[in-house]
Amino acid sequence: MEWYVFALLAPAFWAMNNVFIKFLLTNKFKSNLPMMFTAILCDMVFALAVALFAPIKIDFPYSIAALLAGLMPLAGFWFYTKALLFEEVSRIVTLFQLVPLFVVCLSAVFLGEILGFQKYLGISLIIVASTLVSYKKFGSKAFSGALKFMIPFAVLIATYTISDKMLLGYLDFWSVFFWNILGTFCGVFILLSFSKPRKEFRVAVSKAGKKAIFTAFIGEGLYITGTICSLAALSLVDASLASALFGLQPFFVFFYILLLSLFLPKILNEDISKSIVLLKSSAIALMLLGTWLVI
Repeated sequence: MEWYVFALLAPAFWAMNNVFIKFLLTNKFKSNLPMMFTAILCDMVFALAVALFAPIKIDFPYSIAALLAGLMPLAGFWFYTKALLFEEVSRIVTLFQLVPLFVVCLSAVFLGEILGFQKYLGISLIIVASTLVSYKKFGSKAFSGALKFMIPFAVLIATYTISDKMLLGYLDFWSVFFWNILGTFCGVFILLSFSKPRKEFRVAVSKAGKKAIFTAFIGEGLYITGTICSLAALSLVDASLASALFGLQPFFVFFYILLLSLFLPKILNEDISKSIVLLKSSAIALMLLGTWLVI
């Protein structure tokens, strides 16, 4: 299968997870740490299931490096869920476009990835278009205080992407996936060893109920599927190219939210006025052009 198929599937699945997380965070858990713990514990279940069917390679020091790399999305997820408490999910994903920008810079420095003008132009169009998809004027500002959470998130995820790209030179993507998730789980295990976050987690889960936990499990299944697709793409192509298509996530979020707003309007509160839809539809045309230039 071509690399761009995996690179397009990854943001499609991640965007579904974004909607699940936003709904659960604002309506059920109401606090980012319990939501984060629940999601990552669900991820570990999927990682163990993968380990039953796929050969997981143990190769020192690369397995340890992949495990340690898993701490970066844990820290990134904290910043991301913190931002979600302040803003609509479609506006937050605008700032995801900081990730491919950092990836392009880091990949040139650490991986020696230098692309041609056409591909850089395509990456730039995707970033601009994805920003337009989620743009919303808010008083005198285009972006809110969520920016202070999303900048460190973007740096962490970009560094994580580069780390995984390097590790894929020594481990297959199933092994990188397993050790990443195990590393994230170990981070959660350490945090839960402290009484305050453990109590907060226990109380929040009890209030959220079994249906919320099941919903989180489904949402994380989508996230895991997207992550496996992203690793498959990274194993086949330059990190900067794969990351550019991962940047289509705002488009998918907009599409899913549009469907929800039309058929299940009570799930999320999002603006789908005529002017917003027109702006985002125009941005989609730019995305398609950028994607064509990249692939």
